[in-house]
Amino acid sequence: MKKALLSATFLSALLIGFNLTTEAQAKNWNMSSDKECEHCTRSMSEWFGWYKNSSLKSRTYRNNGGLKAVTIKPAKEVREIPTDIKPLPEDVLNFVMNRDTMSLMVMEDGVLVHDWARPFVKKGSQVINGESRSKSIVGVAIATMVCQNGIDLSKTHAYYSPEIAESYYGAVTVGASMNMMARDGSIVGYELKNIHRKKTDIVSKTNRYRKDLEFEGPKWFKYSNINTDLVMLDMFNILGGKKGFKQWFHKNVATPAGFKHKAKVLLDKKGHAIGSSSIMLSRTDWMRFSMYVMQLMKDPDSCEGRMLHKAFDSAEDTGKKFAPEYAMFFWLNGYGVEDLIQMRGHGLRLSLIDWKNNRVIQTNGFAITWKPQELVNLLWN
Repeated sequence: MKKALLSATFLSALLIGFNLTTEAQAKNWNMSSDKECEHCTRSMSEWFGWYKNSSLKSRTYRNNGGLKAVTIKPAKEVREIPTDIKPLPEDVLNFVMNRDTMSLMVMEDGVLVHDWARPFVKKGSQVINGESRSKSIVGVAIATMVCQNGIDLSKTHAYYSPEIAESYYGAVTVGASMNMMARDGSIVGYELKNIHRKKTDIVSKTNRYRKDLEFEGPKWFKYSNINTDLVMLDMFNILGGKKGFKQWFHKNVATPAGFKHKAKVLLDKKGHAIGSSSIMLSRTDWMRFSMYVMQLMKDPDSCEGRMLHKAFDSAEDTGKKFAPEYAMFFWLNGYGVEDLIQMRGHGLRLSLIDWKNNRVIQTNGFAITWKPQELVNLLWN
């Protein structure tokens, strides 16, 4: 009994010591040891725990019930990122240190000039969940599949995924989903967190919305995670499941983008990839993907480049000031930058691609509590 009590006391002391150490480290992550992040929603110690447990989801993440992930091999020929790293200007450093940001990369004229991150953010091969920034990777992947005559944007989801034929989304075309024009404004509650935590799956969730009980909403843009997940479901069915997807994604996305590190794609409990979120790349590979998008945009004679240009030229109006248009799972324009291409994820995980001027602002954040326009003004205007 005494031994058990001593062990419990010792363990409690260790835990208290660990928590105090974590808090002390958190303060050192800020601008000074006695100043918390001025405009952050939580302390850095809280964000550190969130970063480890949420940002880096994998099959060992205890809170998702053991969901598996597809691991994609890196490219044999890695895309080089020219670098001439300089310290952040004082006003930019003050901005990011006092916002819910964990890292910032800035490319100018095709050269990486700034690479800042909080100390707990590893700069190597550690993957970061792109959140909804993942959607844009699906957009490029589908453009490639169209160019290979592997998928037809005018076909419905039911054509490729008969398992959801009786749902509302069965009659929605692939192209409509990619532009968020499924007219699903009347459909309530696609809870991504339940899919992340093994409470349900993409097919079961979709089939809750029966076509005989639902009706089409207005003929305008409506952002919804389910659209991307169903496009990914179509892709999985076309490619013959997880194994076929893994091989195809390595050959047609990781290789042309020149990824240096392994990528991960989280699967739902039935083994389908979660395309609306949970594509995980290293920080440098997120930058490599932005460089790949720029490459495609600068080569309109390529099939994929031609597709992106055509889609962006006829993009849907969003009604959003930060990005007035949307197409192929990309937000477009905004922030006073002509022809801006935006990849956006929860927590302001941003890749702002000014492809005409060969420059990128890439952030990974914790919360949507800051205005990207302020950062764009500091860096580009």
